Amino acid sequence: MIDLTKIADPYERKARIYPGLICLFPLLITVFVAYPKIFHLWSSLVALSVSFGLLQFLAHLARDRGKRMEKNLFQEWDGMPSVRFFRFRDQTIPNPIKQRYHSLLSQKTGINAPMSDFESNKPTEADEIYLSWSDYLRGKTRSVNKYPLVFKENVNYGFRRNLYGLRNLCLLVSIVCLLLIIAKIYQLYQASPSIGATIISTAMIIAVYLLIFLFIVNKNWVKMTADAYARQLLESLNT
Repeated sequence: MIDLTKIADPYERKARIYPGLICLFPLLITVFVAYPKIFHLWSSLVALSVSFGLLQFLAHLARDRGKRMEKNLFQEWDGMPSVRFFRFRDQTIPNPIKQRYHSLLSQKTGINAPMSDFESNKPTEADEIYLSWSDYLRGKTRSVNKYPLVFKENVNYGFRRNLYGLRNLCLLVSIVCLLLIIAKIYQLYQASPSIGATIISTAMIIAVYLLIFLFIVNKNWVKMTADAYARQLLESLNT
């Protein structure tokens, strides 16, 4: 048994390793239920692989796939949320609060806040200022104890982004596993019309898993936590 709680970094565990393990979940239960002899062999091999860095590989795979997707997501969302919220033309945050944030960050970073006309005429230059402020806030809020809500939303966003990055792989794994389970059910039915409830339940679980990745794990699902993380970053100015 792998004790994931022994992985000291909670972000590494929750935002990177968990998405990788979720992607492997259909394969693990398929082999466990339909091919128990292979599973017993695998359990030893997996324990050996973990000792040689399998979990670290999963973490890097999830992170890299998530980061690759992130660039496209930011383009579709009209920019990084923590940059977009600073814009005058964005209505997510009320203007009085936004102007207060502009004033505070201008004082704290020494980077003058752009005016509305400047942002309209030179949106790229204005976004560079907002990005600098966003980078400042990320650096300022690294303390988990001092900014627990920022850390929580950062983990939530990292988990969803990385899981979305693995989405196509998870779909492929679940489809293959569902076909293997169906083939096994057919094989058992040929031998005897009485089929165990365990393998039927496994097929249903994998089918639900497939539906979740088809209809729930999507761009909007990721955007919800990206926006929540950006809000907490900005609200850290209130503390």
